[in-house]
Amino acid sequence: MNKNFRLFFYSFLCLISVYIIFSSAIGAYAASSVKWQKNYNKAVNFLKNKKYNSALEYAKKALTENKNPYTYELAANILQFKKQYEASTGYYKKSIISVLKSKNFKNPNKFLSSVKNGIALNYLLSGNKALKTKRINYSINQYKKGLSYASDKKLVDFLTLNLAMSYENSNPAHLKRAIYYANKIIQKNPKNYYAFFLKGRAEYGLKEFNSSLKDLMHAKKLNQGNKMIIEAISVDKKAIIYKKDEEIKNIKKSTGNLFK
Repeated sequence: MNKNFRLFFYSFLCLISVYIIFSSAIGAYAASSVKWQKNYNKAVNFLKNKKYNSALEYAKKALTENKNPYTYELAANILQFKKQYEASTGYYKKSIISVLKSKNFKNPNKFLSSVKNGIALNYLLSGNKALKTKRINYSINQYKKGLSYASDKKLVDFLTLNLAMSYENSNPAHLKRAIYYANKIIQKNPKNYYAFFLKGRAEYGLKEFNSSLKDLMHAKKLNQGNKMIIEAISVDKKAIIYKKDEEIKNIKKSTGNLFK
């Protein structure tokens, strides 16, 4: 496995804050109860202060008092910060169902998009955890599920890039899939050096050394001085030299037999 995937793994964690929305629970839900809103607000404040256990305690109280899209979403957000991704996804899905059943929910599309991106983020983070522990097939599964929910451009790109990374670290039969997903990133962002790096690595695995070197050199151009890329280029060049030496030996051997 490419040990340098950690360079990207930790950067994804900052995405959590992008999709956490401290919603103002209003309208029909507010009219039904005041008590749940107080517990909801307490949970939000604890979450903002990174006191996740206390936040979850009050979120569950609010949820007991009033099961609505906001209370489900809040519980999901907190569980996401606690790295309980499966449980978080369960609450996000309940939030979606609650919205779809509601007749008075304002701006449902915007809310649903946010919740679905929250689910996609759970799959991204769960996939990252699996990739870190070399559970490649599981990481592939998680990233694909994430792509089925994600609408945010950056989140889609991260899921796609990590899917390419997983396939590149999988068995040789999956290397073409790594190239496929790397190309999807390159088409949208031609300056993504890591996509070129992954594509070059996958081509190396397929023994397409010249194509690999070309993509690795382009990755180097986009990110000068990157040791990971420089090392890969060095390995590629050695492979090309070795392949040429073997071809010359085979030619000499076959032509030598003609004069015997």
